[in-house]
Amino acid sequence: MANTVIYWIHTLSPTHVGTGRGVGYIDLPIDRDKVTGWPIIRASAFKGVWADHYKATEENRKNNPELKAAFGLTGADDNSTNSGSLIPTDAQLVCLPVRSFRGTFAWVTSPLCLGMLHRTLTLAGVAGLPAAPAALGDNQAHHPEGTALVEDGHIYLEDLDFTAQQCQVAGHWADKIAQWVFASDTNWQQQFKKRFVVIPDDVFAYLCETGTEVHTRVRIQDDTKTVAEGALWTEESLPSESILAGIVQCERVFQKNGQANGEIKPEQLIDKFAKKELSLQIGGKATVGRGQVRCVFSQINGGN
Repeated sequence: MANTVIYWIHTLSPTHVGTGRGVGYIDLPIDRDKVTGWPIIRASAFKGVWADHYKATEENRKNNPELKAAFGLTGADDNSTNSGSLIPTDAQLVCLPVRSFRGTFAWVTSPLCLGMLHRTLTLAGVAGLPAAPAALGDNQAHHPEGTALVEDGHIYLEDLDFTAQQCQVAGHWADKIAQWVFASDTNWQQQFKKRFVVIPDDVFAYLCETGTEVHTRVRIQDDTKTVAEGALWTEESLPSESILAGIVQCERVFQKNGQANGEIKPEQLIDKFAKKELSLQIGGKATVGRGQVRCVFSQINGGN
């Protein structure tokens, strides 16, 4: 698709993009995909902090045609409103960080997860992708050459034991994702490839359910410096080093009444707002350091 880029979210601190109060044992759970149950960051959450990074306040959007075109403007005057022309999808999970007996931690994914990424990137116009991985046996794990995770032919993740198998397809995916997510840092590209592993779909789903961070929080009374009555709760977060991906498209630039704006071009907005790496805070709990992420935009030029 023309004027489309991939955006990658790499969490640098635990990230809580929540759904309000939960009904289970976690009081404040994170958002999850309805079908897979995997953690997700909705496009609306991403677009809000993306616009905020560029100081796209209502006043600034009124005075800056590019901000108005990119992120939209809602006002009382129908003649001055328009939809935002930069359209992101939800950011889907690609790699979940999991504690490992060797190599400290692993970036874990699954054949289904990579297959869904393959489908999304193919529809977006990315060429030269590795094949979608085949399904794995219950206790198998595929890794690239030069992995740091193997101990006596096995990979140990949390309390799970897998038979390690070197896999060329896994190596190709590790290369591609490393080049996209750590485009400007060859050292981190190597670190990623050493810790990349593909595990069975069912086990990946289990880790997505149990491998997130759950923090217990309290509120202290000012006068007594003790826990306020009833002020004990739990919060769930995506762990640091999680990697998610979505796409951003700008098919046309909108103006009033849904007409196309001929003065500002889609490629102009992509070049202005969806090209350089950004440091963002996304989700709740910002005052306790949650939600620090890298946002990396990858241009779609053949297989790059």
